Amino acid sequence: MTRADFFREMYEKYTAKIPDRKAFLKRIGIENEEISVTREGLDKLQFAFLCSVPFENLDIYDYGVQFDFGIEELYEKIVVQRRGGYCFELNALFTALLEELGFDVYSVGVRIALNKFDNHYPPISHRAAIVTFDGIRYFTDVGFGMSLSPATSLCIDDHSMQTIRGETFSVEDLPHNNKLIILHGKEGPTELFAFSPDPFNILDFMTYNTTIQATGFREKRIVNLRKPDGTISVDGTILRETTNGLKVETPLVMPLSVNTVLKDRFGMILKTPLKENEG
Repeated sequence: MTRADFFREMYEKYTAKIPDRKAFLKRIGIENEEISVTREGLDKLQFAFLCSVPFENLDIYDYGVQFDFGIEELYEKIVVQRRGGYCFELNALFTALLEELGFDVYSVGVRIALNKFDNHYPPISHRAAIVTFDGIRYFTDVGFGMSLSPATSLCIDDHSMQTIRGETFSVEDLPHNNKLIILHGKEGPTELFAFSPDPFNILDFMTYNTTIQATGFREKRIVNLRKPDGTISVDGTILRETTNGLKVETPLVMPLSVNTVLKDRFGMILKTPLKENEG
């Protein structure tokens, strides 16, 4: 294979069209709704995705599989098998859906800050996307896996406080055309994401994807999903659920096994059972 053929095949794999748009919309529960190519339409898609497709690391932690983010493979995993994934997977497939629907969208590489700028400059370890309407740019993210991330799009060209589903965010300009997203919570500001708002080369995500899979995601099982009124998550052997601000923790022991919880509470279909009671 020539160098040109290699790059052509890689780009085609990672920029392919989704196989079935209708099935994808059904997967996130809005197959019968009209989606306009507007910020309102974007926000509807983003929140529906977050409430339907879990952030999870089962392939890495439980199965020892190094998963790729080719669009057809992601569609099979997330839409057909009703699984989830992490940022390189979830935002790749979500971006493909937005492109299919006619949105002006491109991917960006993101540094997870979490107030770490005081002692070091974090590496790129996250994937998100920028959607543009009439020259105004919006940050969209369905793959962070924590409720800290905005539930719908955030305007990165607006420097005032922005309230999204009860949470307040702001965007700060950093040197050299970089942006910083800050969450303003009850305990004070939390720096979340730093990134250049320029398009990121898709093939460069391959290297970061390999690095991420070899590190933190091997420590314990992680499954997170938003709900319209809160969140639900599996953190090792603990089931955590927040509903209207009320938090409940439940140990995952027999008969309340991880497999049962993932099927009944997250709607996941697992071809291979997970290990029981392993964090």
